[in-house]
Amino acid sequence: YGPVPSRRLGRSLGVDLVPPKICTYDCVYCQVGRTTEKTLQRKEYVPTGEVLEEVKGFLSEGRASIDHFSLSGSGEPTLHSRIGSVITGIKGMSPIPVAVLTNGSLLYLEEVRDDLREADIVLPSLDAVSKEVFDRINRPHKGISVEKVIQGLVAFRKSYQGQIWLEILFCKGMNDGRNELHQMKGAVDRIQ
Repeated sequence: YGPVPSRRLGRSLGVDLVPPKICTYDCVYCQVGRTTEKTLQRKEYVPTGEVLEEVKGFLSEGRASIDHFSLSGSGEPTLHSRIGSVITGIKGMSPIPVAVLTNGSLLYLEEVRDDLREADIVLPSLDAVSKEVFDRINRPHKGISVEKVIQGLVAFRKSYQGQIWLEILFCKGMNDGRNELHQMKGAVDRIQ
């Protein structure tokens, strides 16, 4: 979809790898709406070959110039089991940087960390660090804990050579209290 203007990534061509609202979370602030399928199941939701053909078509048309390819969209992109192949396929076609916008919930899985290693920029979210606030804001799948998310981010930082732009969305009255902010600073220090 797009190209769309992005304050973070300039002109960005979105690449949506999962159908709408298939996600590991059901965040209170999601602009796409309520999650219809909360899951941890990784699979090839959209055929990788079709995604790469669409990107190839976009590039061959020479339409608008873009600053980034953005793997994001209507759900959690790391649920796509072949996201690594999508990233390397796009990078094989174009020098334009590839960014992955993720909620970071699956980075505790080594296979997900490996899949993202070729991305130029990974933008994971971390909206809360205490269980109570995490559950209230992100409403995660029952198999995900905030500590698991933080451990995944720490492990990813240790192995990933690209840029990590950690995103924190503050919700007034939910995650902006002194205690949560103090804990957030500690988590950010751990992640580096």
